[in-house]
Amino acid sequence: MKKALKVLMCMMMVISLFTIASVSVMAKESSMIFVDGKNGNDNNPGTLDKPVQTLTKAQELARAKTNNMDEDLKVYLREGTYVLDETFVFDSRDSGQNGHNVVWSAYEDEKVTISGGTTLSEWTKVDEEKNIWKAPAKGIESRELYVNGKRAILARERAEALDDTSINKEVYIKRDNLPESFAKVEDLEVVFGRKWKWAILRVSGIKTLTDDEDYGNSFRLRYTSESKAAFKANLTGAAIENDPVAMKEAILYVQNAYELLNEPGEFYLNAEEDQVYYIPQDGEDMSNINAVLGRLENLIVFDGTADNIVKNITIQGLNFKYSTFLRPNLPDGLQTFQASAMINPEDEWNREWIPTTGSAIYGEYLDNINIMKNRFELLANTGVHLGIATKNSSITYNEFEKLGGAGIILGGTESQHHKPEKADLTENNVVTDNYVTNVANTYKGCTGILIGYTYGTNVSYNTVTNLPYTGISVGWGWGYGENTRPDEGKTDQFVLGDFVLGKNTISYNRVENVLTEPALIDGGGIYTLGRQDGSVMTDNYIDGVHNEYGGIYLDEGSVGFDITNNVITNCVRNWLFKGDYNFIYDNYATEAKEPNRDERMPIGDVLQYRFDNNDLWDDEAVAKIKAASGVRPIVLPEEPGKDDPKDPPIVDVPDPNPEPETPNVSDNPPVNSIPKTSDNSMIGTWIIITGLSAVNLFVISKRRKNISN
Repeated sequence: MKKALKVLMCMMMVISLFTIASVSVMAKESSMIFVDGKNGNDNNPGTLDKPVQTLTKAQELARAKTNNMDEDLKVYLREGTYVLDETFVFDSRDSGQNGHNVVWSAYEDEKVTISGGTTLSEWTKVDEEKNIWKAPAKGIESRELYVNGKRAILARERAEALDDTSINKEVYIKRDNLPESFAKVEDLEVVFGRKWKWAILRVSGIKTLTDDEDYGNSFRLRYTSESKAAFKANLTGAAIENDPVAMKEAILYVQNAYELLNEPGEFYLNAEEDQVYYIPQDGEDMSNINAVLGRLENLIVFDGTADNIVKNITIQGLNFKYSTFLRPNLPDGLQTFQASAMINPEDEWNREWIPTTGSAIYGEYLDNINIMKNRFELLANTGVHLGIATKNSSITYNEFEKLGGAGIILGGTESQHHKPEKADLTENNVVTDNYVTNVANTYKGCTGILIGYTYGTNVSYNTVTNLPYTGISVGWGWGYGENTRPDEGKTDQFVLGDFVLGKNTISYNRVENVLTEPALIDGGGIYTLGRQDGSVMTDNYIDGVHNEYGGIYLDEGSVGFDITNNVITNCVRNWLFKGDYNFIYDNYATEAKEPNRDERMPIGDVLQYRFDNNDLWDDEAVAKIKAASGVRPIVLPEEPGKDDPKDPPIVDVPDPNPEPETPNVSDNPPVNSIPKTSDNSMIGTWIIITGLSAVNLFVISKRRKNISN
């Protein structure tokens, strides 16, 4: 009898343990969805053993689970490239509920790529002398071709404009280094770059002049009327408009024609023929080439509205590649006035600023959206832009490289974003520990990081290197009030107005090797605009600002900063430019002289200004600021839980402070651990089962005693 009781007791314990294990697995399975583009099937339930195949199906399964969330829901993507047919859109139905997140991430350390491009094949040689090849474009409209991990260059030639060119109407260009004629004149574009402005103007007509008495041997290119209007609206500032010699020099290239193909690595897309033409670089085998034509402008969009906010979503550990940007194909071309924004020519007087360069990830009306541990490369436009009404969100530990536009944009730049309704305010966001290098490849007026009209933004511990224009730009709006209109009857004072900028933090960033494009000036290592009361700029390391005007540039209306403990070295002109109505003290610069003062109206009744103790430090103090700046290493937990598929592992991160000459950017982005919620349902079930098992053991013990008695 005793033996039978022992056997029964053992069986009960085994059953209890098996039940606990089963419930644990079920709890984990219910909070996970697995996607495998190679081996999955959309008829599967989305488990580890039976994954679905497409992101769309995974989204459908995730939406079915969000209403009853009691823990974070993980959507794991298995290794491979997911080629999007169309932009992947999140709306309010995709939001995490009950205080939990929906996390879309790579599974473990697998490499997952989200692609907005189409691979080209069937290359044939069409010009033996120039080594030009062609392939079908598959009906795709695009301005970007990526070949073997490099961005191909749109076919172009340097342009030498004549001195008396009238830039607002047409341009006369010497023919010496240009083809004799162009078959598709309507494709031609003129690239303009000067000061803070980068533009692409569309051409509507061309006339060949031979030995003209005024212009000699030249082409007369006429711009489209739309290009002229948009260009004029964005051509502000006497320094730009009133220097005919400089305006002539600002004509940089003629581009986008088959006849301009003459250098390895150049391409041209003839939409009418549906053919892409390309000259391979040395070592490229056209029978074994990876050529991808950018097809989508946005890869992911968070489509929030004031009534339906998108919230509680994390995108983590993914690679984003291959997009296009079609704005320059419009009749008005592309007219970036400053930092990727333009003035709407239809509302020139109110300066309606419009961001122009698009982004791989875009969103607005967001709450707790987290973009972390991703890699953005070989994209036509900006990496991430979280726009107006973004709240409590983060862009952290991402890598941005080889982008056509900016690395990161946060907030809006349109006039109504200056003093929005509370619901439309962009506030309490974090942009930290991002590595931004070699961006703004195509649209060179873009910045590494651009923060628009925001409140309570933390921009810290970012490494920003190798840029044609400004490194980090924070704030928007010109003048000390809500606009730049002089006060009535007073040309030296400005109207004060309501404002929402403020309490922004710019700290511990490393900015190196910026303003490298000779055509662009009037930027800085760290550049600010607009009134930002209660803001702080501290412990930043800025080294190598190659053009005017400053390592720290406090431009129009920059007010309300405490600027302290920064190191600024190797600036071509000023360590600090402007600075009125700010507290500037205890900074290091190789020549820390006080900037020229602007004695216009102070803010309020008291002049808010201080300039103290800005001088040379010893080498040790400078080294400490440098060592503390830039992307921080990730601290590993004591027990990362590698065997638990619920917890994505943490892997090595790139050198947090790479030298600008040889940036160390890893091919595989590290995957950070996701903030976890407690498994309440599983713990509760375990307690119940354990309790029942204890009761069973107690009953068996009692029965054994009764039998023995």
